[in-house]
Amino acid sequence: MDPTSETDTGPDPRARQQEVVAQLGQQALQSDDLDGLMRDAAVTAAETLEVEYAAVLERRSDEDTLSLRQGVGWNDGIVGSATVPADPHSQGGYTLLTEEPVVVDDLRAEERFSVPALFSDHDVVSGISVAIGGPGDPWGVFGVHTTDRREFAEDAAAFVTNLTNVLAAAIDRAETERRLRERERRLERYREYTDGILAAVDDVFYVIDESGTFQRWNESLTAVTGYSDTEVESMHPVAFFDEEDRDSIAAEISEAFETGRARVEADILTKDGDRIPYEFVATRLEAPDGTPVLAGIGRDVTARKERTRELIRYERIVETINDGIYVADDDLRYTMVNDAFAALTGYTRENLQGAHATRVIDEATIEEAAEMRAVMATDETANPTQETTVETADGTNVPVEVTFASFTADGEENRVGVVRDITDREERERALEESERRYRTLVENFPDGAVGLYDEDLTYTVAGGEMLNVLDIPPDEIVGVSIYERYPDDLVEEIKPHFRAAFEGESNTFEVEYHDRHLLAHTLPVRNGADEIYAGMLMIQDITERTEYRRQLEASNERLEQFAYAASHDLKEPLRMISSYLTLLQKRYDGELDEDGEEFLKFAVDGADRMRAMIDGLLAYSRIDTQGEPLEPLELDAVLDASVDNLRVRIEESGAELTADSLPRVRGDEHQLQQVFQNLLSNAIEYSGDDPPRIRVWAERAGDEWEVSVRDEGIGIDPDETDQVFEVFQRLHSYDEHAGTGIGLALCQRIVERHGGEIRVESAPEEGATFSFTLPAVNGAGP
Repeated sequence: MDPTSETDTGPDPRARQQEVVAQLGQQALQSDDLDGLMRDAAVTAAETLEVEYAAVLERRSDEDTLSLRQGVGWNDGIVGSATVPADPHSQGGYTLLTEEPVVVDDLRAEERFSVPALFSDHDVVSGISVAIGGPGDPWGVFGVHTTDRREFAEDAAAFVTNLTNVLAAAIDRAETERRLRERERRLERYREYTDGILAAVDDVFYVIDESGTFQRWNESLTAVTGYSDTEVESMHPVAFFDEEDRDSIAAEISEAFETGRARVEADILTKDGDRIPYEFVATRLEAPDGTPVLAGIGRDVTARKERTRELIRYERIVETINDGIYVADDDLRYTMVNDAFAALTGYTRENLQGAHATRVIDEATIEEAAEMRAVMATDETANPTQETTVETADGTNVPVEVTFASFTADGEENRVGVVRDITDREERERALEESERRYRTLVENFPDGAVGLYDEDLTYTVAGGEMLNVLDIPPDEIVGVSIYERYPDDLVEEIKPHFRAAFEGESNTFEVEYHDRHLLAHTLPVRNGADEIYAGMLMIQDITERTEYRRQLEASNERLEQFAYAASHDLKEPLRMISSYLTLLQKRYDGELDEDGEEFLKFAVDGADRMRAMIDGLLAYSRIDTQGEPLEPLELDAVLDASVDNLRVRIEESGAELTADSLPRVRGDEHQLQQVFQNLLSNAIEYSGDDPPRIRVWAERAGDEWEVSVRDEGIGIDPDETDQVFEVFQRLHSYDEHAGTGIGLALCQRIVERHGGEIRVESAPEEGATFSFTLPAVNGAGP
């Protein structure tokens, strides 16, 4: 039978429920034992509704959980320690957000929220939960629960709601009384503090009549002024002040007898001639004989005046500092804010003065700040900081860092906060985090090598890459280890300058031997979003095989160069013999051969001459690296002038017009660069077409290099054939049309490459051609 429903033969359960609610309400009014009331409410609810469990769940300050403060039926040790989630997806959190009772017929089929472990561990199936307190800020949850599946009637939910209301009223009353007691304690402390101050201050007390005669005075007056009681008795009050102040003080005394009150600040002049700043407050009273007298108190304001001067200094600091500063009382109401704090929040100082901190700070932040202030209470040296957000007048949330401090004035503790806008800092930190994520991704996935980040102590902070896997070196073995611990001393001395240079903004590339491998290393600076260097990066590639291949290739090239030199040198002798005999044939049989014979002999001589030129070109090509001069600083203008002198006759015969800008100072081999200019100028003349050649030479700076260009207005080159012109013996025109060996441009390319540069051509048929090549600049050299 459902104990929550009415029957024809049994008592009215609603009447019983009303009775127990009334009894519990009476108990709440008569007792201050809140936990006892909660426990009795749980027992009453369980017995009345015949359920196994009842619980009073208190919402914790962090608002993430509900704590089982009181209850009945639960396993031993559960009450007082068990918690349930308070998020909106849990039953407790769902109840906190609901104004109506939450009735559950069967938790096993519940879809509105998740079942807390506390209920599932106790086989709870059905129940009723009600939020304690208003929906805006509920105190907790009261509920009854059973292991049987039950459909609770409406009067059962109403009964639980009524019990909950009794608890809410008792909790509210207890909280009100707690606040009243706390306020009384504060007032009592204030009264004690005030009484202590009055007892400790050595003020001057006096009474004078209308004639200015002292009627009474305390010991402080004689102690401060240095006059004896006898001397004071015969003195007029103005005698204690400088002559220039006496008239104004006499006027104040007269006015006080008329108005009933006066306040004066002036320096007391002691018997020894010292000046002490004092504040006097006098009130008109009646003497026992009915005559008017002035009773006055004089207080030494030396310290106050100094504090005022100091306060002015501090006020200037507070108002000129960029950080927001506030002072709040115990109720978290602002008693002072500076202009920077007002500007940060978007309110005026008048809006904030007296306003509660919740105007700009949420409750969670306030609770966190309270915990930090608890630390300050036990450690006077602590100045904790908190990162949070301030809600401005227009609803914007600004990230800030707050540093807390406190001071006591007039017996009251004042809470001070220094608020700094950290929007830019958070942006920098996010940028830094993003940068670090990118670098970590690079480090962890760097192919065919290894990457590491290191700090200014040259200690690795990140390490990774495929090379570590190949060498079976775990990254953890490297991270946290400095190069001094990681490498042999001789290797450290070799690489340390490169590592250090990264923090000076330099990048370096060098080769080292380590682990029997030949490594190519790069060190470079790593910068944050503010362009500040915060780390160095080491990138390593294993070039052991490449180095061996390069060595073999260099040896092969050397052999090929030797072969080319030997072949070209050895071919010149038989070719010289052929040319000599052909020349003899021409001289001896001149006029005796028929027309075909003369032509054949001419072709043979011409072929021999071309062969000799090609062999000379091949010989020069093979000697580019082996017989070149060291690269040294030189004036390119002088190199061009020498090339033009060598071509003077040809230039004059062709009618060529040569225009040259001022050329820069570069690093190079003078004779080889002269050969480059001669070849390019010769080609410009050779391929000028029918018009007189027009040639221009100029240079442009490109970083650490100069790009030198030679432009002609000749017949041009098909763009599809521009790459072929630099190949050995490659000719785009027949020998009959244009003389040449086809090796000049290949020679130019080899020379430019020896100088570390590149050569290219831009051209189109009948539009001329521009040959451009790069050369290393000399530091500081201009055009």
